[in-house]
Amino acid sequence: MKKKANGFWLPTGLLGVLLLPLIFIGGVVLGLSFQTQIELTADSISSWVAALATVAIAVLTFILAMETRRLRAAQIEQIEELRREALRPNVEFYLLPAPASFQFINVHIENNGKGAAKNIKFEIKPDAIGENEKNERQLIAQLLSLNMLHNGIASLGSGKERRSFVFSFIEYAEKMGDAVFNIKVSVAISYEDVEGREYKSESLIDFSEFKGISEVGGGDPNHNIYKEIEKIRKVLEGSQTTMTSKRININTYSSEDRDAEREAMRRRFESVDD
Repeated sequence: MKKKANGFWLPTGLLGVLLLPLIFIGGVVLGLSFQTQIELTADSISSWVAALATVAIAVLTFILAMETRRLRAAQIEQIEELRREALRPNVEFYLLPAPASFQFINVHIENNGKGAAKNIKFEIKPDAIGENEKNERQLIAQLLSLNMLHNGIASLGSGKERRSFVFSFIEYAEKMGDAVFNIKVSVAISYEDVEGREYKSESLIDFSEFKGISEVGGGDPNHNIYKEIEKIRKVLEGSQTTMTSKRININTYSSEDRDAEREAMRRRFESVDD
């Protein structure tokens, strides 16, 4: 609203200042047409016009200076806002299944802002009141068993993440039955940027989002590759001569060994024919 008022006031003021000399000349001409007692020579009229033009230029210069000052202040404010945005962190809290198995749930704390986040604190509250509140408080106790959630995180850089296993969804489902899908807890997050400005955000953990979710394809491909490599490592360890030796027991054959083997086979076949 303020910008619209400024945008209306400036052109109106400029138009008024520019019309002042014309209004004056029009008044003089109108007065002479009525044969008033005012007698003005050409020189006096020229002097009055010059004086009014000087005043108009002065007023225009003042208006221009004020507008330049306003634009400069707006530019400084915009630069400061860009600088603050370059330091602004953005901390998110969410749960995701672990790569090892879909039932294992990891908690993720991620800073996807442009600046580092400091003094990160978490306040976890139940969403329900009544019978399901007990289940939600059980989940909160499980979450707060992690020190980074209970005591907070001192610093988390831009693009960095903290994560940890927190519970098995299958165990919760076995204990609570279908009531597990009614669990909702809110997580209020407070943190600061490197200059001490405070920020707040909030996340909602809703277990109903897990209802009906299934997994195909045998799990995370990277984790499956890791398991296969682990099997190969165990096979190679089993081929070692001793547990302390790092040498692999491999039989090699030279060309002489192969010739001797062929000669032995030939003799065996000849003895059979005889």
